[in-house]
Order: sequence, then structure tokens, then C-alpha cells
Amino acid sequence: MQLTYKYRLKPTKAQLITIAAHLELCRRQYNYRLGERFRWWESTRTPINAYPLTASIVPVEEIYKNIPLTRIQTRDGRKKDENGNPLTKKGDIFSNIEGGYVQWQTLQLADLKNTKKLFPEYKNLDSQVLQDVVNRVETSFSNFTTPDKNGNRRGKPKFKGFHYYKSFTYPQLDNLNIIKDEKNRICIDLAKIGQVPMVFHRSIPTGFKVKTGTVIKEADGWYISLTLEDKTVPVTVVEIQPTDENSLGIDLGITNYVYLSNGERIENPRFLRKSAEKLARLQVKLANRVKGSKPWRIIKDKISKLHQFVARARLDFQFQTAHKLFEQCDVLILEDLSIKNLTRRAKIKTDIEHGNLIYLPNGQAAKSGLNKSMLDAAHGQFATILKYVAGKLGKSVLFVDPKGTSQHCWNCLNKVPKELSERWHSCECGESLDRDENSAKLIKKIGLNYESGGGTPSLKKALAQREKEACGLTVRP
Repeated sequence: MQLTYKYRLKPTKAQLITIAAHLELCRRQYNYRLGERFRWWESTRTPINAYPLTASIVPVEEIYKNIPLTRIQTRDGRKKDENGNPLTKKGDIFSNIEGGYVQWQTLQLADLKNTKKLFPEYKNLDSQVLQDVVNRVETSFSNFTTPDKNGNRRGKPKFKGFHYYKSFTYPQLDNLNIIKDEKNRICIDLAKIGQVPMVFHRSIPTGFKVKTGTVIKEADGWYISLTLEDKTVPVTVVEIQPTDENSLGIDLGITNYVYLSNGERIENPRFLRKSAEKLARLQVKLANRVKGSKPWRIIKDKISKLHQFVARARLDFQFQTAHKLFEQCDVLILEDLSIKNLTRRAKIKTDIEHGNLIYLPNGQAAKSGLNKSMLDAAHGQFATILKYVAGKLGKSVLFVDPKGTSQHCWNCLNKVPKELSERWHSCECGESLDRDENSAKLIKKIGLNYESGGGTPSLKKALAQREKEACGLTVRP
């Protein structure tokens, strides 16, 4: 099992300068290695043993002139077999080409030695931190070029500006790196930086070991995120069969952040909306200052800290809400929302008048306000937090298909069309209640039909189940 604990660092002035310098060196190296990958990718999109249909602009001999076909191991490998012998030994020869493709990550890692010769300032940076920069490039580029299991690819990696590269990682740390200095302060011992004082607000759980540490720059200072691991604790996903007694359905919304199937509701705190006026005043002041001047930097720091306050307040609210919900149930049932689709721009409406193309009103102004409120609510982040809290508490989260959950009656499952502005649900069967409460009860009813291995519960399956019961094909207990 893995955990992540975040601690605030209290570096000295000299350490602040060193940490900032290390971050800048990592940013420059990231941009350089990413540029290399782009040049190689544009020139060699096919295996080197395949003949491309379109000839490369860059001659092949120019692309591979500094690339060796093999590499020689310089020392024994760290991984060992059952007898304690290293799996790879000094002097072993390995190929730099696999499956017809050059292993660019391996070549870039080997080229770091030349980087330190050409730029001596990189000798002040820990070697593992520098290697992690290349690994980051490999991860971002692989996500761009290699589709996932659904056939989707990530966006094209971007070069990082000064304000967009905010962390560097020590891949190998240990519990022994957390020590006390001569002033009896708890510190984290970081290579090439020294013993950095930290606010050790919670101790490492018994049995967990520190694996990695990521130094992060935030608006109010520096932090370190420690990854902890205990291999004796199994990572299991609890699957609990939902029943009417142990489960609770919730409807996520804007007016009410959460509406429960038992009639309770939690109001939307609207953290960004409440800070919008103050944020707008600061933005006006920032626009009237000379860019790069000291007053400009002061106001910019205030804006950054305000955004940080909004994000932290929202995160704290979501964690408290998650724990409050799981105090009432063992299974939480909610919609599997696609926030990306919900916050799309309104479709363009056009018409032809006197032979000219004209654009008709499409309600984009109102949609923009709705999108902003939905992003302020951060329902996607809340769903992730619910899964995390459920895993820690040994409880379960069940997602249902959101299609039709706001347009059908929870009692009779008949369709009751409603516009977004209509906030009350009235059905011919006699049900009359708030539309969000109706959705929460319907979500729970759909989730109760869940069968292990039967896919995602949906209204369509619930309707099919009702028809079977009406025909007497299925007898439910």
C-alpha cells in the first residue's frame, strides 16, 4: 500500500537559493531533452529497418551519426537473483535498438555525463534528480505518442516556462533521511542541498518506509511530498453489494452541492464565486502596474495566494464531506459524470438570410456562467476523493450511468421531461418533490440493481428489469 504525506519546508536563505537554482536547472534540462525528442520524432516516425513512403527531410545518416548501436554496462546491476548475484554485470553489452526503434530514453540518460562536462553547474545537482527529469520527458512523450487501452492519446507535451515547472524529485529516499539537526529541529536530508528544516506535523505510520520525495514550489513557500510504502498491507478494492439499508444515493449539482436520497442536502460553498470580487480588484491593480516591477510582483503573489486559498478550502471541504457521507452508509452511489462534456461550449447556430450566413443566439453567455460554476464545484475531484476515502475506510463507491437520471421518476421510472430551470419534479404517479432529491433516489434505485461483473448500472437496465418483473419472468425476493 502506498500513501503520500506532504510537509512544509523551512529552508534557510542559502538553501532557498540552492533549491531555486536546482529547479531552474531541471526546467532547462527538461526543455532541452523534450526538444531532442521532438526533433527525433519528426524525423523518424517509422522503425529504422522499415522504408518510409515519404522521405525524411533530415538525412538518416545525420540523425543517427552520434547514436551508438550498443552500450556497455559500466558496473554491476543493483537487481539480484535468488543467490544474491547481480542480474546484469559490468561489461555486458546491450543494444540501443529494440523492435526497430531507438531507445531514446536510454540514450538521453547516458548523455547526462556529457551534459555535466559541457555545463559544470549541473555537477551541483544530484544525479538521480537529473535522471528523473529525463524520465519525466519519457512519460509525457509516451503519453503523447502511445494510445491507452481505449485508443486515446494525451496532448502534445509543452515546453515549460519559468512559472510552469514547479517540482523536482528524489527517486530514492529513506526513513533515515528524516533526522534532527543540532538545534533539535526535524529536517529532511536532501543530497546537494543539506538538512532542510520541515514542519513534521504528522509522523510516518508504523511499518511504512519513505520511497521518494518531491520538492514542490507553491505560492506560499516550498513543500516536500513523500511517497510512503508498506508492502505488507494489501491493496484491495472492496466490493460491497448495495442494499436499501447500507447504501446511499447522491446527486451532485450546483445549487446543492450534494443532495442525498434520504432527503438531506449540503449546500454549495462556491469558494471561487465568493472570491471573484476580490480577485477582480487585484487583477485590475496588476494590469495598472509595470510588468516585472516590484509592485507588480507583490500583487501577483497576492493573486497566487488567493487562488491557493480557494483550492485548499475546496479540497478541505470535499474531504470533510466525504467522511460525513461515509458515516451514514457503506456504499455510496453516484453518477459517472463526464465533466469535460458538461463544460463544453454551446453549439453554434446559423441560418441563411438573403444569401448570407448569419449566427443566431445560442445561449453561450449563460453556458459560460454555468461552466464556471461547475468547474468551481470540482465534481471530478470530489469523485476521486470519494474513492480514496472509501479505500481507506474499507467502504465502496458505485458509479451509475448518468443518462436519464434527471428526466425520469424514481418511483415509477416513467419519463417526466424538465428544462434545466424547472427545479420541481411532479409525476402522474403522485410523486412531488425537489428534482435533485428525485435524481438522488433514482440513482440509488439504479445502483441497487447492480450485479457483480454485470457492467455499469444504468436506467436502461433498470427499465428492462421492470419489464421482466411486469411479465412475471423474474421473481425478486
